[in-house]
Amino acid sequence: MMTHDGIDGTGTDGTGPESGAPLGRRERKKQRTRDELMRHAAHLFAAHGFDETTTEDIAEAADVSQRTFFRHFPSKEAVLYGDMDELQWRVRAALDARPADEPVLRAVREAILSLTDDYEAERDQRLLQARLAATYPSVSAYSRAVVQAEWEKELIDALSARLDVDPVTDPRPEILAGAAMSALRVSIRRWTLTGGSEDLPTLVSEAFDALASLSELAAEPAGS
Repeated sequence: MMTHDGIDGTGTDGTGPESGAPLGRRERKKQRTRDELMRHAAHLFAAHGFDETTTEDIAEAADVSQRTFFRHFPSKEAVLYGDMDELQWRVRAALDARPADEPVLRAVREAILSLTDDYEAERDQRLLQARLAATYPSVSAYSRAVVQAEWEKELIDALSARLDVDPVTDPRPEILAGAAMSALRVSIRRWTLTGGSEDLPTLVSEAFDALASLSELAAEPAGS
């Protein structure tokens, strides 16, 4: 799995997400430290604001040194999105597991839908990420330039393998990956605007239905 900015891809359940193998004592200790840093960072960001919270504040709250903080995360933005790498792996795994003869757009849709249970279970964290991205330019930039870009790269790779094409010469994997990420982004924005009260799977399904209908626009005159 591709990871970003020092995030190591370790699962939050004490296993490495790619292999599912139990972690050793040292790795479990590292994971506990990561989890504590993410937990305290989220609390401080929610209570005081993103720019108003320093890496020193986060390290002190987690009872570790700043040096330890930077061994796990290169920035405040990275600790805010510290669990996104596991979700990225889950999307890739879900897409790879879809039937080989399933239409590609449906396969991507079902893979994305597999994530909606996480957004419901981690509602406070997902809403915090969305609120901070809407408020602080550095968070918004990181979300798009790092998190979403890495998810898109993973989708391009998976779709290229599924279609058995070279994404350098065949534009379809990149176009479809970008469209899928746009559909997910719209769905999450609609969900966060309601404070997470809307049914996210329904919103994702509606976004992909809209995506599937875009080809009809090619046959319609403007303003029809």
